[in-house]
Amino acid sequence: MQIQLTKTLSPADLTILPLFSDQRPSVLWSKLAKTKDFPLAVEADFKNRLGATQLVYLPSGRVLLVGLGEKKEFNFSKWRVAVHAAVNSAVNLEVSNANLVLPPTPLANSEQFLEATGFDLVFSAYQFNAYKKDRKDLKLNQINIAGLAGAKLANALKRGEIIGLSANHARNLANHPGNVATPTHLAQHAEESAKKFGFAARILGPKEIEKEKLGLLKGVSLGSEEPSRFIILEYGPKSKPPIVLVGKGLTFDSGGVSIKPADRMEEMKYDMCGGATVLGIFEAAAQLKLPVHIVGLIPSTENLLSGRAVKPGDILIAHDQTSVEIVNTDAEGRLILADAISFAKKYYKPKLIVDYATLTGAVLIALGDEYTGYFSNTQNYQKQFSQASKFTAEKYWQLPLAPEYKDQLKSLTADIKNIGERMSAGSSTAALFLEHFVGSTPWIHLDIAGTAWTMRPKSYANPGATAWGVYLTIDFLRQLR
Repeated sequence: MQIQLTKTLSPADLTILPLFSDQRPSVLWSKLAKTKDFPLAVEADFKNRLGATQLVYLPSGRVLLVGLGEKKEFNFSKWRVAVHAAVNSAVNLEVSNANLVLPPTPLANSEQFLEATGFDLVFSAYQFNAYKKDRKDLKLNQINIAGLAGAKLANALKRGEIIGLSANHARNLANHPGNVATPTHLAQHAEESAKKFGFAARILGPKEIEKEKLGLLKGVSLGSEEPSRFIILEYGPKSKPPIVLVGKGLTFDSGGVSIKPADRMEEMKYDMCGGATVLGIFEAAAQLKLPVHIVGLIPSTENLLSGRAVKPGDILIAHDQTSVEIVNTDAEGRLILADAISFAKKYYKPKLIVDYATLTGAVLIALGDEYTGYFSNTQNYQKQFSQASKFTAEKYWQLPLAPEYKDQLKSLTADIKNIGERMSAGSSTAALFLEHFVGSTPWIHLDIAGTAWTMRPKSYANPGATAWGVYLTIDFLRQLR
C-alpha cells in the first residue's frame, strides 16, 4: 500500500472525512471539495462518536464520515481508533484508493502525528490469510493524505510506515500455526531479516545450548522433537553498553506434563509473541538507523509432553548455576527467560534489560486485555516509557515487585522453585523469579499475556497477534539518544 501527501483532494474511490462532535460535515465538505452537494438529511443522521462511520454517496464521489468524538479529548489513542475504523470500512468497500483528510487541529500538522498516521494506516490494513483457499488480497493500494506537503512531514509519514510494516512482520510470525512457526522457522526468519535489514544474527542450536549450560532452556525443550534455538541479534555501535531486549520464543506451549485445559489451547501458538516483538523492533531500528546499541535474545522451544519431558519435582540447573525445582511445568516461560537474562549479564554487561513475555494468565485476570503488566527494579526510565506509551497508544500498568512474596519461591530441595502459591500474586511472583537472575542490573519486565494477541475485534486491531511493544520500544529507544 502506497501512502503519500497531496496538497488537495485527489481523484479517488473514497474520501475519508474525520469529524469532531461539533463539526458539520456539510460545512467542512464544501470547503474541501468546493461544492455544496452534501445532503443535510444525512448530516442530521450521523452520530458522531469515536469510531462511528457513515458512508455518503454524493455526485462528486463517495465520502466516509468518521467520528472523532470531543475535540478536547482528542489524542493519539483516539486517532488510532478513528483510522482503524476508516481503513476497515475502506477494505470492506473494496476500494483501491482513498483520500484521508486530517482532523482540523494543530496536532495534525506535526511530524509526530504524521508518523503515527503512517503507522496506524499500515497496521490497520494488515491481513493474515495465508492458509485460506478463497483468500482475497488487499485491494486498497493507495491512500492520499490531503492538505499537507513538505519533506519533513513526508519523512515522518515514511517512518510510520516502516514501523508499521515491522510490526506487521512480527504479527505474521505469531499468526502462523505451531506446525509452521517452529523454533527452526523463527531462527531462519531472524537470519533472513538480519541480512535484509542490516543487523547481526547468530543462532545457537542444541549442542551450543548444551555447551553454554543453558540448562533451563534445555530442560523445557526435552519433551519436544523439535530442536531448540537460542537466537542472538545485535545492532548499532558497540562503543557503549547495550540495551538487551529479551523475547520469550515458546512456539507452542501445551503446558508439558502439567498440561493445560484443551479449551483454547490452540491460542498457545501465540506464546512466542515476545520473540516476534523483539524481531520487529530490530527490523524497525535498523531501517530507521537509530543511534543505539541493542542486543536481542530469543530463547525458542516448544513445551510439550513425552517420556523425556521434565516432570514436577525435577531440578534443573540454570545458566548461572542456580538450581531450580520444577513445581509446575507450565511455568516454563520464566525458565527460558532466566537463562537468557543470565547470558546477557555474562556476555554483554547491559545498561538495561527489557523482556517481553506472554508469561502469566494472572496478568490477564488483573488487567484484562488492554493493559500490559509492567514491572521494574528501576525508576530511571519511567518518564520515557510513559511518554512512549501515550504516543503509541500501547497501554501498560505498573505492578509491584513485592518482596513480601519472595518466600513463595523458596524450595526445600533447590535454590528456588519456579512458581509461587496457587492463586496468589501470580504475575508478581513470576516477575520475582526473573528478578532473582537479574540481580542489580536495571530491568523492565513486560507481561504481555493479555495484550500480545486478541481473539475479538478491538477498536484499533483485528483479531490475531498485535505486535504489542514494537512501536512503543522504538519510541522509547529514540528518547534515550
